[in-house]
Parts: sequence; structure tokens; C-alpha cells
Amino acid sequence: LITAVYKRADLTKPRNVIGMAKDIPLAEMEALLLDGITVTEEAMRQLAVERGAVVRDYLLAQKLPTARLFLGAARTRATAESDWKPSAELKLATR
Repeated sequence: LITAVYKRADLTKPRNVIGMAKDIPLAEMEALLLDGITVTEEAMRQLAVERGAVVRDYLLAQKLPTARLFLGAARTRATAESDWKPSAELKLATR
């Protein structure tokens, strides 16, 4: 799958002596593909909002009262943090 995506990707690929794309190991293909992905802070925020809405809709489908469900503000972290991992936080409280 990585090879197929790499072949279709519009990115600068390493070339051999005659100018054709070189065969490279899967790990290098994956690294080049990941380096080519740019994710904005707004895209991360929108993803967080959409995921929260999916969870809320699921809970509504389970017959939880609408008045007891709240979506908090989406918080994102800067992409410059090297140890950052995607996560979701679910808080349950009695009120």
C-alpha cells in the first residue's frame, strides 16, 4: 500500500543516474510521504470538533438526554512538539 501511495504521490522522489525514480526501501518511502504531509492548526481543530460530534451523536443514539451532553472547546497543540501524540479526552461528571 505504501508503495502504491508513494508512486502516485506528487513529491520529489530520489532519481537514479538516468533520471528515473529509484527503488527505495519502504521505510524511506514512508518517511518521504510523512514529510510531505502538512497539517495546519485549523485542520487539527476541525478534526477534534468532528470527532467530538461523532461521540456526542453516538451517546444521543444511546438515549442519553441532550441536556446532559456538552461539547467543550477543542484544544490543539503546536505541531512543533516532538513528543506530541494525538489524543482525545472524555470527561464524565454528575450534575
